[in-house]
Amino acid sequence: MGYRALTDHLLGPDGPLPLLILDRRPDRAGPGPREDAGRFADGLLGRGLAPVTATPPTGPTTFDLAEPLTPAPGWRLDLSAPRAARLTTPDGSLLWAGECAQAPPWIDQITGTGRCAVLIGAIGLWADRPPARIETMLNQSGDLVGGLVAAAVN
Repeated sequence: MGYRALTDHLLGPDGPLPLLILDRRPDRAGPGPREDAGRFADGLLGRGLAPVTATPPTGPTTFDLAEPLTPAPGWRLDLSAPRAARLTTPDGSLLWAGECAQAPPWIDQITGTGRCAVLIGAIGLWADRPPARIETMLNQSGDLVGGLVAAAVN
């Protein structure tokens, strides 16, 4: 199962947080994309992530969440090279490893806070249609999960 990764910032109660968005490639071999997405989300919820609802954009390049992200104990994001990252679950299993943009402000926030906001779901970057703004995709995605995970630059 593939992912596409995006990095951004999310406004939290204590200021901006680094944000990693993992767009899950739909499983075309399963019984149906919606059923597959629901089972996948349920599995992540069982590992400590929480359901997430994006709210309608308040501006041209903004998005917000209906509720603040909650800590996800045991989850970990490790950055080991200028573009390499790994996300592991509480039992140490690798959920994702790949490339993601790591601009200096994003890295500085990881280093300063020791955590990263993570959103995972079928956002729509894999779709065979013209791309929409990420704010629109987050708002329209179903079965979006996430949490605040421990993060470190190695």
